[in-house]
Amino acid sequence: MWIQSKNWHNYVLILKSKIKVGKYMGKFSFRLERLLKIAKHREEEAKKNLALCLTELKNGQEQLLLLSRQQTQALRALVEGQKGKISIHQLISNHQYCQFLKSEVEKKQREVIKLEKKVEEAREQLKEILKKRKILDNLKDKQFTDYIFEEQKSLQKDLDEIASNLFFTSAGGF
Repeated sequence: MWIQSKNWHNYVLILKSKIKVGKYMGKFSFRLERLLKIAKHREEEAKKNLALCLTELKNGQEQLLLLSRQQTQALRALVEGQKGKISIHQLISNHQYCQFLKSEVEKKQREVIKLEKKVEEAREQLKEILKKRKILDNLKDKQFTDYIFEEQKSLQKDLDEIASNLFFTSAGGF
């Protein structure tokens, strides 16, 4: 692997050119890099899905709050109307409106509960995807650490070879 020379400066120059990371070390490649990219893409999609579900839930909760306020106002108007003079038709109309708002509030509550379940499912899905990506990241880190260890071992072997060549050259062994 090394060119033998009587001049130790040549060994040092060869060694310096080999130590440079780009020249000495090969390029690290993770065999599952495509799978890791897919996992990262899925993670981004799951995050977007969760954000969308949270937005839907927030909108549903705001609509429920608005309907609840309308129902409260309608009930107050119904009670106030019963205190004073009001036609029977107006009283029936107000009562029907209150019943309508009550059913709308109940419907919206069921919808909000469904949206909360949807958000929880999206969170769980994201959690699972994060676990899978984390496993791949840890595997990549471990393989990179092993790769660095092997490269350092190889470099040390080359340095030992240079040192022994220098020793034999300076001792007149060749």
